[in-house]
Amino acid sequence: MLIDFHAHAFPDKLAAGAVSSLAQRAHIPAFSNGTVSDTQRIMREQGVGRYVLLNIAVSPRTEKNVNDFAVSLSGKKEIVPFGSVHPDSPNALAELERLKRAGIKGIKFHNEYQNFFVDDEKAFPIYERCAKLGFIMLFHGGADLGFQPPVKTPPSRMRRVCRAFPEAKIVVAHLGGQRMEEEAVDCLADTTAYIDTSYAARAASAETGRRVIEAFGFDRVLFGTDLPWDTPEHTLAYLESMGFSDEQKAKIYYRNAQRLLGE
Repeated sequence: MLIDFHAHAFPDKLAAGAVSSLAQRAHIPAFSNGTVSDTQRIMREQGVGRYVLLNIAVSPRTEKNVNDFAVSLSGKKEIVPFGSVHPDSPNALAELERLKRAGIKGIKFHNEYQNFFVDDEKAFPIYERCAKLGFIMLFHGGADLGFQPPVKTPPSRMRRVCRAFPEAKIVVAHLGGQRMEEEAVDCLADTTAYIDTSYAARAASAETGRRVIEAFGFDRVLFGTDLPWDTPEHTLAYLESMGFSDEQKAKIYYRNAQRLLGE
């Protein structure tokens, strides 16, 4: 059984343009056309039973539409849609309340696209409300191939957030810090944050991935792909090469996700 904790899709009318522009920006190929239907097809064909679909409010103006799309997917049994809010939005806290009433379980932050440093205190009231409402907060971790430095969510800054909100359910994507894996171990392994394996099979060696996973411990690692930028079968092969036990793999592949999602 697999639960993919990190995937992306877009409304049908926007999918082609979104995937094309994002692929060009990061200079990487896409493995789906970005629609929900194609994402579902790939997940089913490659053994994923449920998946978290992440949405990003790149500006205050897009916040409501992004969350309307997330809510529209909440009735699909395979999908766990996450909403998103922007720290510059005057409606961010109200949106969190709306998403909670709609049954949404998590909030996605991508600080490069949202253009704020993760430990900027203007976002702390949002993090505090997310923690109070029981939302999972999933952050892009480390570098993003489509952006130049400075990195807005390095593990050192993410550590400050984890320390400020120890009661929060925090997931830091991309092994805790894409292209910053050693810093992720140094700064985050002793916090309560989870990490996911999204895009790791294309950005980090199996040796690095294994070292990071063992440092965080098998109870705090979530299977994730970053579809359309990687696939379940490729990520699974990457993890299978590490020689973990069946019990350790079961935790990564689905048990930790079930516990975090309350399922």
